[in-house]
Amino acid sequence: MSLKRQLAVSFGLQGVGAAAVLLATLLLGARLGPEVQGAFSRTKAEIEFVAAFAMFGLPQALFFYVKSGGLSGRVARRWALGCALLALPLAAIYAAWRHAGEGAEVLALLSLAVAAAVAHGQLRALLLVRERTAWFNVMTALPQVLVLLGVLHVIARGAASEHAWPALFALAFAVAAVISWARLRTTIDTPLAEQVRWRALGHYGMAAWLSAALSTAAILLVQRWVETGQGSAALGRFTMAMTLVQVPLTPIAYAAPLLLRRWMEQPGARASQRVAGAVFGLLLASAALVWAFAGLWPDLGLGAAYANATGALAVLLAGGAAEAASRVLTVQASATGLPWIAVRAEAARWAVLAAGWLAWPAPGLLAVCAIWAMGAWAAGGVFVWHARAVSTRVG
Repeated sequence: MSLKRQLAVSFGLQGVGAAAVLLATLLLGARLGPEVQGAFSRTKAEIEFVAAFAMFGLPQALFFYVKSGGLSGRVARRWALGCALLALPLAAIYAAWRHAGEGAEVLALLSLAVAAAVAHGQLRALLLVRERTAWFNVMTALPQVLVLLGVLHVIARGAASEHAWPALFALAFAVAAVISWARLRTTIDTPLAEQVRWRALGHYGMAAWLSAALSTAAILLVQRWVETGQGSAALGRFTMAMTLVQVPLTPIAYAAPLLLRRWMEQPGARASQRVAGAVFGLLLASAALVWAFAGLWPDLGLGAAYANATGALAVLLAGGAAEAASRVLTVQASATGLPWIAVRAEAARWAVLAAGWLAWPAPGLLAVCAIWAMGAWAAGGVFVWHARAVSTRVG
């Protein structure tokens, strides 16, 4: 199957999953209010953060070395299982710190959700090595669709308990992980003359781990910043705008694994720069358009509780333009065995966020969005600087 057809299948199947999460967020905001919607989004971000931390970058590293022939699928599955088991105590430590006093049930469910997310993330990446693209796409979308079904159930009940969200995410990721494991066990491994050493696996994985952990931690930091300074309703408005920003970024997430596989087989430095430039310009134009309509439609059509959410969306979209370009260039760097560039980009993002927090501990919603956008531009600037440095050396 050609790359274009593979991308079309990815957009179609994974688009269902992305639409499911967006619909779940919108329905929660419209039916149960920004407080409940904010709690849902916060739980999702927490699980993603701890899971990214507990994965140690192994999904990218395992894919890279299994695809390049340095690691067998059987050994890779053992690494994935061990990582999921290790995630349990790590998640329990985070839950005990962040959710102290909320009961043992919440802590246990959050730990299970993180472990299931880790297992799903590892096994989903391995599906793409030898399986058809459709399997990877379906297993990516399945947890998101299950989350939507759970949200519809909560809305039908009219209220959400304190353990509803971690339980829902735990179930969704666990179902997808079990199916992925069963499918991978049918894969026949090609005998290898020599397995890659764990130090090489760890070096590559550490870079991917730091990049993912810093990225998701930054989202948690800003959410906490908004909630402590402005309250749960402001958190709901911010997370709603952030969720909508992910919509145009979603196709890049769909394409990233396929592009990684292609650019490992065929170098694509110039192609990646063209794609990055195109998505940057498109999202920047979208940000300007949304800002132009912010005065006419300030609440995104969700009611007075979401006042100024449209302006926040416009500012975040401006940052999303740089974020989109960075994600494309991250794939190119990983395909060429240079994942540490993304770590430097995330360090630049954190430098901006830290400076903003120190200079302005309690800013308004739009100010927080502007600081976030500037952090995304700083991260994108690292990739631009690296690309120019490489071009200068080549020239």
